[in-house]
Amino acid sequence: MPMKRQGKPATTDEDDSGSEAETRRNTSRRAASKVSYKEESPGATDSDEILEVDKNQPEVLEVDNAETIEKVLDFRIGQKGCTGSSTTVYAIEECGDLNKSTEQVSSDEKECQYLVKWKGWSHIHNTWESETSLRDQKVKGLKKLENFKKREEELRIWKEVATPEDIDYYECQLEMSLELRQSHMNVERIISHVAGKQLETGHPDYLCKWAGLPYSDCTWEDGQLIARKFKSYVDDYNNRLKSQRIPSKVCKVLKTRPKFVPVKVQPQYMGFNDTFVLRDYQLDGLNWLLLSWCKENSVILADEMGLGKTIQTDRKSVV
Repeated sequence: MPMKRQGKPATTDEDDSGSEAETRRNTSRRAASKVSYKEESPGATDSDEILEVDKNQPEVLEVDNAETIEKVLDFRIGQKGCTGSSTTVYAIEECGDLNKSTEQVSSDEKECQYLVKWKGWSHIHNTWESETSLRDQKVKGLKKLENFKKREEELRIWKEVATPEDIDYYECQLEMSLELRQSHMNVERIISHVAGKQLETGHPDYLCKWAGLPYSDCTWEDGQLIARKFKSYVDDYNNRLKSQRIPSKVCKVLKTRPKFVPVKVQPQYMGFNDTFVLRDYQLDGLNWLLLSWCKENSVILADEMGLGKTIQTDRKSVV
């Protein structure tokens, strides 16, 4: 049997009056939700924490002088408090090692210490630090310390299952890396100098190239420290500055390069005999070097081993 279509329910006067009251309540509720936070006057606030801002006062920027850990190199069990600048190489050479033998120290006075390479500082400024000293200094890069500790734990677990041959190989590699790291504390060459604290110490600051490291790792060092620890290199640098054989920056040939004239035959002053004769391709390489020098272009001569790169560059310097 088909269902009858349901019609709209009939309304009464009471229902109409009820719906009108409901509409008025909703309207009043919406109106009450619109709250004004505008104050009547500037002095109408009870807050005692309002700060007056002087627009003419310059903004003070906080300078962050915290050091940054570049790398954690090693760890040891040392005496508590024997950390910081007193553990640098030059401080130990001058004042001695304050870290006593762990056999003479009770267990309560021992702590785990880490050898830290600091960002922007050379290896001679490496220091031993504990976790407490690092956190007290609020240094950056503490994540590298956590990674170092994880690697040491993984290495300990690996040694438990590794063969004696593998452990010997690892210790050999570790010893070689230690020797290389020690060489990073030796000056290879002093490149430049600047006045710096010369009036106070009598020594300028030196730009040092370190052994085993690229030129990008050169650092400016205190002149007094370098003069005391690497006096021979300071003397070599001063001798180079006074040398009459090395062209100075005011040399005429360095200001205006001469016109390129190709070398077609090996000149007599290069040494000409049946034994020492430049080959054709070596003569071409020599002319290419000379042309590049006349055009003030920096170039690198590269080819297979044993084809005479050294003799070509030597002859170019003679020319």
